[in-house]
Amino acid sequence: MPFHRSASFQNLVQSQYGDELDNAAPQKLSMAQAALCFANIHTSLGSSNLGVGHLTAIKPWTPCLPDPDVINYMLLSSRPKRANCGLKDYVSAITKSQVGNCGEKNILVCYFLLQQATPVKYHRVFLWPDDHEFVVLSQEPSEQGLFPENFNDWNDDAVVIDPWIGICASARHYPELWRMKLDTMAAVGIELRAPCFEKGKWLKANVSSWKNMLDNNQKYTLRAHPLSSQCP
Repeated sequence: MPFHRSASFQNLVQSQYGDELDNAAPQKLSMAQAALCFANIHTSLGSSNLGVGHLTAIKPWTPCLPDPDVINYMLLSSRPKRANCGLKDYVSAITKSQVGNCGEKNILVCYFLLQQATPVKYHRVFLWPDDHEFVVLSQEPSEQGLFPENFNDWNDDAVVIDPWIGICASARHYPELWRMKLDTMAAVGIELRAPCFEKGKWLKANVSSWKNMLDNNQKYTLRAHPLSSQCP
């Protein structure tokens, strides 16, 4: 049977991982999964740092993705207009454009959590010096605004929501799932723009700079981030 380039990017790359959390209430994990779905449904055109065909020839099984340069143009055009928006207007602008990198996707996650009938305590976690973020439930930072460097030291019931890569799981399992996802992305031909200071350069999805990103970066709250004034 011939292969067709009709593989769903949502299924290959951004499917949710719902880890079994020994100490987390099932409803918390369900809510986290719903938040991830909400973020990705409303950014259905994807991210500007995901692409194909820059390093190797496109294979029959490589998923079809929107042109990342077009997505990047849409993001760069819309972000200045959102700079002074309130949360609702910011979310409205994101959902109207249907594009977003980790920052936009995580704002949608936070918005979803804020709409819950029962208050939900969450934190946006920013990696430095590389440029990535995710949302966590049931994990408090230190007084200095830092989270533990090693995910094995995070709470048993801490839940990570990372809609950019499509992970919703125990914080302690997050790095393992992150690396598995990047291997899967690389296997089907997906490439990523280089993080942080090498931006613009295309890399295979499972290069060490991406696979080890969660281990090699400090983890900050927004207020403690070294570039807090530039964070979305």
